[in-house]
Amino acid sequence: MEDRERQLGIESAQRRRVGILAIAAGVTYLVGELLVIVLVNTKAPTVGLLQGLTPALHGAKQALVDPRLAQARFESSHAILTILGTLVIAAGLVMMVWPLRYLRDAEVARSGRRSRFSKFLAYYVTPTLGVALLAFAIVNTIDAHAFIHQANHTTAGYVSATGGPVVDVLYIVLSLATLAIAVAVILISMRSMAVGLLTRVMGILGIFAGVLFVITIVPLPLIQLIWFLGIGMMLLGLGGLALPPAWAAGEAIPWLSQAQQQREQRSAARGGGRQRTPAVVAPAPAPARGSSPASSKKRKRRRG
Repeated sequence: MEDRERQLGIESAQRRRVGILAIAAGVTYLVGELLVIVLVNTKAPTVGLLQGLTPALHGAKQALVDPRLAQARFESSHAILTILGTLVIAAGLVMMVWPLRYLRDAEVARSGRRSRFSKFLAYYVTPTLGVALLAFAIVNTIDAHAFIHQANHTTAGYVSATGGPVVDVLYIVLSLATLAIAVAVILISMRSMAVGLLTRVMGILGIFAGVLFVITIVPLPLIQLIWFLGIGMMLLGLGGLALPPAWAAGEAIPWLSQAQQQREQRSAARGGGRQRTPAVVAPAPAPARGSSPASSKKRKRRRG
């Protein structure tokens, strides 16, 4: 009981701050993606398949000028915008730590399932992805600047200027961290929904948000924004989003499945349709009459 009250006190003290950070994380992440897409990616030149195969079609081993030179020049000239947009994205990812950690700790307190794996996902994945994204943007800008200012603009020169172990390590970290944040959001959403901390709508929305970190259907993270906004509004009590009962109870209150809800409704309907018949009170048995003295005297006279 003391542990439950202590956990409820911690959650109550942190709820407002976590709610604000959840909303800020979703909005900041979306703004950063908008900056990168609108100001940089939509204007960047692309290297098509035909451009890449042109040297081979002319019998040359490699082009005297690599087709990606124009792309490198663009990246170098738009370095400030790229780094600024990536910095905003990284800030949004770092702020995601608080709502993910808050949900994870609340779920553990109610389910008793202490997992180091879920703790690692909730505490360290989003900052790692944010730092790796920012480092990759800086290294990529430096490599593009080095390539356009060197004399060798061939494909070999591009590979030597933009490759290397640092780029390879950052690419691996980015890939693993992106996969890990998807797993984190999906796992925390499922477990929080299972103990009743999230409604079914919010739990399913969180699962979709986690999947979309890996599989990009739309260029903007709109589902992620809606999920973090929903978490923040639920914690702050905004927009009519109230906290499910498991928050106040301090214990797991799982949501009933559709089959269980139907059974509950049927049993309630049967219970409501029954009419209780009034109990029939049986009459009390009449007390046995004892023999009177006069009748006993008459029996004695007859015997005599």
